[in-house]
Amino acid sequence: MLIFCCFAPISSVQGQGLSIAQLYEQLDQSAAFQQEELQLRIARESYRELRTDRVPVFYVDANLQRNLIIPSTPVPAIAFDPTAPEGAIIPLKFATKWSSKAGIQLEWQLFDPKRRALEAEQKLHVSKAEVQKMQVAQDWTRDATLAYASVVLATEQYELALQDSAAYAEILDLSRERFEAGRLPLGEYVTAQQEFERKRIQLHEAWAVLLDADQELRLYVDLTGSQSLSTDIAGIVSYLEPRDQVNFTLQSLALDQQINAIQQAAVRRQLWPSLALNGYLGEQYFSNNLRLGQRDQWFGNSFLNLALRWPLSSIFTAGPTLRKLSYTAEWHARQIQQEELSESVQEAQAKARITAARSKLISLERIEVLAAELREEREAAFVAGRVLLSDYNEALSAWIGSQQDVWQGQFELIQRLLEMK
Repeated sequence: MLIFCCFAPISSVQGQGLSIAQLYEQLDQSAAFQQEELQLRIARESYRELRTDRVPVFYVDANLQRNLIIPSTPVPAIAFDPTAPEGAIIPLKFATKWSSKAGIQLEWQLFDPKRRALEAEQKLHVSKAEVQKMQVAQDWTRDATLAYASVVLATEQYELALQDSAAYAEILDLSRERFEAGRLPLGEYVTAQQEFERKRIQLHEAWAVLLDADQELRLYVDLTGSQSLSTDIAGIVSYLEPRDQVNFTLQSLALDQQINAIQQAAVRRQLWPSLALNGYLGEQYFSNNLRLGQRDQWFGNSFLNLALRWPLSSIFTAGPTLRKLSYTAEWHARQIQQEELSESVQEAQAKARITAARSKLISLERIEVLAAELREEREAAFVAGRVLLSDYNEALSAWIGSQQDVWQGQFELIQRLLEMK
């Protein structure tokens, strides 16, 4: 399995591997972003589907019916026989054994008072899907950047562990020579062996951290064609600085508020009458024998119908719905107010954290430089036999700890910058 940039220092392979900008170009390939893209397409097609309701609907209407029992209707007998006694009735059959109908049906909603509101609401749902897509993109960018930075720092940690192990192996050889020559106590030699084993443990731990960071980065980008990362921590920080955080939650709440206003308008509009046009052009067939080819058994049948529908009962039922939407609108307004306050506070806090993280990192880097100078001085003194091994180990541990503090400070600065993205 490829261990991402585990042997090549990041700073020495600039331009040869995956840069932070190239990482961001992989956003379109992420599963979460593609899911939101599909949701956006669904919302757009739902909007187009709703708009097609304005088009008249034409369809062919045809049926064939066999009347197993022909219904009869009682009628006054005097209507057919003037000599019939008063009150007499006779049964008449008003159908034949076979009947059929074929024609073209027209249905056209000329005016629907809620149509405009429904279209406007669906259009806002498209905007919400776009906002959600941008939110996912921003979250992905933040998490991918942290994963990228983790690999960079884990690489530096592993390289330091390699160098430290190799350097201490020389110290152990020197300690062995002095011990065998009788110039180093057994306790000091044992301490040197123990410290070397600790270096090996640190090396394995650094390797495990690098493996874990490598796998985390693979959640966001395919590393098959990459062998290294070409952007170091300073480059990541520089890339992040010009970017500002976008509050998509606030945008989504504002869209919800607009949707609520449209829904209130739709409830009021449902009190208005609707107007529909229906038409039919065709023929009907009646016969006791199934012979559809007989033209004299087909009779014309067509009509135009203009229907006005006025839902008067909605006057009494719309009240609770309007009150519910009014309360929801008030809730949205309070949420927006709270979110705006929270955003201003968080922005001020984030700027303060960034300033503090920069100052902290500068101090940590100075401490690391001083620790490195002390380590070099103690190492030279130990090689020359002027200080004990414990003194050198103490300086070495302090230097390694200062390096780790710098890495943690760099990672913390990136986290703070991402809070403003």
